[in-house]
Amino acid sequence: MNSNPKRPRDPKKAGVRLLQVDVAAQEPTLWRWRVSESDLEIQHGYASSRELAQIDGDNALFKLLSLGAQ
Repeated sequence: MNSNPKRPRDPKKAGVRLLQVDVAAQEPTLWRWRVSESDLEIQHGYASSRELAQIDGDNALFKLLSLGAQ
């Protein structure tokens, strides 16, 4: 039960957004990363390795978060 009536329990009502980074192999040497919210793709790109794709996706996510903080 929600003990504070001013704080909604539903994250969407509270203005909370859940962004995630997904990485998937397209070919043996081509990896796709994407930043999304639910089913909405916000940004994507490609890299030559899984590690680089994860780094690029994380960097894109942090840039998006820093834009929202200003």
